[in-house]
Amino acid sequence: MTQTPKDLVDAAGAVVPQISIEDAQALHGQDGVVFLDVREPAEVAGGKVAGAVAIPRGVLEWQTEQLEGAKTVVVYCAAGGRAALAGETLKELGFEDVRNAGGYKDWAEAGGAVE
Repeated sequence: MTQTPKDLVDAAGAVVPQISIEDAQALHGQDGVVFLDVREPAEVAGGKVAGAVAIPRGVLEWQTEQLEGAKTVVVYCAAGGRAALAGETLKELGFEDVRNAGGYKDWAEAGGAVE
C-alpha cells in the first residue's frame, strides 16, 4: 500500500515534536540552538528567521556540517510539512534534539526576528 505525503508528514510528526512559535521564540538566540530553514532559495530570498541556517530539504543530508555543534535544531519551512520531514531525517542522522517550529509566516507574523 502506498503512503500519501500526509502519511509521511504525520509519521515524521510522531518523531519530531512540533513546538509553538512562542516556544521557538524563547529558544531563539540561546547557546547551542540552531534555527534551520529548509525552504528553497527562492522562498528564503523573501526573508528568514534572523541567524537561521538555510539548507533546502533536498540537499540536507549533504550539508549537515553547517549544523555541527548544535545541541538543539529548530526546523521550519513554509507551513511545517517539510520541516517535519527534514527533522525526521536529522534524527536519523544522529541529531538528538530536533523540533519543528512550523512555518516562517507564523514566525514573522508573531513578531519574531527576521532578516
